[in-house]
Amino acid sequence: MLKRATRTHENRKRWWRLTPSSVLAGTALFIVLGGSAVAASGLIQAGDIAPGAVTSRAIRGGAVEPRDLSASTRALFGRAQGAVGAKGNVGSTGATGTPGASGINGANGPNGANGNEGARGSNGANGANGNEGAKGSNGTNGANGNEGAKGSNGANGANGNEGAKGSNGANGANGPNGANGTNGIDGTNGVNGAKGENGTNGASGTNGTNGTNGTIAPLSATQGLTALPTGAPPTTVVELAVPMGKYVVMAKTELSQTGAGDSVECLLKSGATTVDQAAMKTLPALAAVPAALQAVITATTSPTVLSVQCTVAVANGSANYNSLIAIPTA
Repeated sequence: MLKRATRTHENRKRWWRLTPSSVLAGTALFIVLGGSAVAASGLIQAGDIAPGAVTSRAIRGGAVEPRDLSASTRALFGRAQGAVGAKGNVGSTGATGTPGASGINGANGPNGANGNEGARGSNGANGANGNEGAKGSNGTNGANGNEGAKGSNGANGANGNEGAKGSNGANGANGPNGANGTNGIDGTNGVNGAKGENGTNGASGTNGTNGTNGTIAPLSATQGLTALPTGAPPTTVVELAVPMGKYVVMAKTELSQTGAGDSVECLLKSGATTVDQAAMKTLPALAAVPAALQAVITATTSPTVLSVQCTVAVANGSANYNSLIAIPTA
């Protein structure tokens, strides 16, 4: 609510001074009240209107023209403007305005420094075991066993005949001369005896303890379901590479076919050489029949590929649960 300024001697004089706005306000009130009021009581004077009763907002634009005003009123427009009044008191604080819309987000700040390294996580679970590697080359030979105990000495052989007389040795130094004895008669020299036979050989000593046998690790391979197309060349259903050496080889497969009485043949091969084979007719259709093959082979190259190859004569078939084992031998 607006407060009225305190009246002083200076502004009191100005407040009673007739201004163009007061004239316009009075004229507007005259027009609003209508002509009947004018006819009844005459013109309304400025003193009849309370200050601020009629504002310029209540007057339609262009409704009052200079010609509608009296000559004295028009003369007021030519006068100099009065002095500016004292500044009024500060009005009360207005109601809080509606909050403005949120501002645009600012640009992202720079990345912060890297944090300290976190604690080390626990070890993950062990991965599955990998496939068995190929057989390594033969290890070096073990050390020789300890020497067996020495056998007891054989019995001494009989003395041989006296050997031939050796040549005379060098003469020794002369001893001191003994007393001269009586001279005896010289005897006749005897005949040399024959040489004796060699004595019997002594018994052999006890054999030493045998060393520990080395470990022999078999080599193996397996293969799952393998199709056997009709009339196709032999299909390899399982194979195994071995180093040079001698092996006992064993193979197994389970054969099936779609036609009754079909002929199935399987070969066990060492490289390109067939070392065993099996042929059969299976009844009824879709029957599954096991087949086994075995051989002893010598691999002369490293590696040598061992394989089982099968073929079906009439209807399509398959080989399943295939396995191949090679056991090294000395």
